[in-house]
Amino acid sequence: MIIGAGVEQVPAYQRAKNRGFNILGTDIDPNAPALEFADYFLQVSTKNAQETAFKAEEFDKKIKIDGVMTIANDVPHTVAMVANKLNLPAISIESALIASDKLLMKNTFKMNDVPCPWFSEVKSEEELRFFTSERENQKYVIKPTDGSGARGVLLIDENTDLSWAYKESKSWSLSGKIIIEKFEEGMQLSTESFILNNKCFTPALAERNYARLNQFKPYIIEDGGTIPAIVDKKLTEKISSLILDGAHAMGISKGVVKGDIVINKDGEPLIIELAARLSGGWLSTHQIPAATGVDLVNAVMSEALGIEVSEKELTTSKKKATAIRYFFPEKGKILSIEGLNELKNSHGVIKCGIFKNVGELQPEVQMHPDRFGYVLVEGSDRKNAIKLVKDAMSKLKIRIKK
Repeated sequence: MIIGAGVEQVPAYQRAKNRGFNILGTDIDPNAPALEFADYFLQVSTKNAQETAFKAEEFDKKIKIDGVMTIANDVPHTVAMVANKLNLPAISIESALIASDKLLMKNTFKMNDVPCPWFSEVKSEEELRFFTSERENQKYVIKPTDGSGARGVLLIDENTDLSWAYKESKSWSLSGKIIIEKFEEGMQLSTESFILNNKCFTPALAERNYARLNQFKPYIIEDGGTIPAIVDKKLTEKISSLILDGAHAMGISKGVVKGDIVINKDGEPLIIELAARLSGGWLSTHQIPAATGVDLVNAVMSEALGIEVSEKELTTSKKKATAIRYFFPEKGKILSIEGLNELKNSHGVIKCGIFKNVGELQPEVQMHPDRFGYVLVEGSDRKNAIKLVKDAMSKLKIRIKK
């Protein structure tokens, strides 16, 4: 059973088919793209954990469900609820709830001495003003406690309209809760790790690309990432140890965790967030396998089915470089898109795509779903991968009517 059937869940369905499994897919959209690979379908919102668990239980009475999983979908609570109902392998409901609530997560880290940036809940505009009184010398980030996709994630500096920022961030929170945290200047990393045998297996560290931070602020928009990150062995070991401590604090002793890590000015790693799932943006499905030979999607699938995952499966078998970047045309009506075939055939391209069509509107970029498209390349080394992704991007020409 795979929770969600959107475009970023397609690789999970394809891998399940390649392994000879029958697939039960779920989604609120009966025309979701991954469903072409599904054998069975339950129409239900991925975020409705109780209804999904109820429908899964009813389905299981007729056809046995052997495992439940998701990728690129921030619904660990739904996966845990189904697994709990059907007595299948998964993290606990308590751990899933911690992973779904950024305030609860950070409080859990604090109580267990897991290093993370300073944070606090913000209950009013007045509290936001109090917390940011030193913002001439320090930047902050505010975000919904229950958000994803950079929705409502804002950079606070001396030029930010605090009244607007408070309302904007809160408007994206289903619970109505937001948090503030210190913005740590330094390299940010995306990690995909598998916890096994009291070890943290992290096949690659992707350096997150925030070259467009000033272009889009106060919105914080990531423009892809690059593998390998420039991190030495000692720091890599510190990061793995930190992720393991964070996972254990959340009650996760086995399975996958997705990390957002920052290296502070003292060179020490801090956890911004840990998610109990594989990430989107093709990192786990394409970028890491191409760079390292490790397929974490298959590992998560095996774990969900109770199939033993070996340390060998989680150990790097090759060393390549990969880079992904996104297209961000100006706001306006899309008049034409040219060079898509040239983009696809550009040297080193593994995967590329666009999310908009001619005649549609390209919105002002305020969150990750506002990206126009992407290109992912493989290179011989980091420098080569960055060159190849720039060369590929130059092939696409987008005309916009402002």
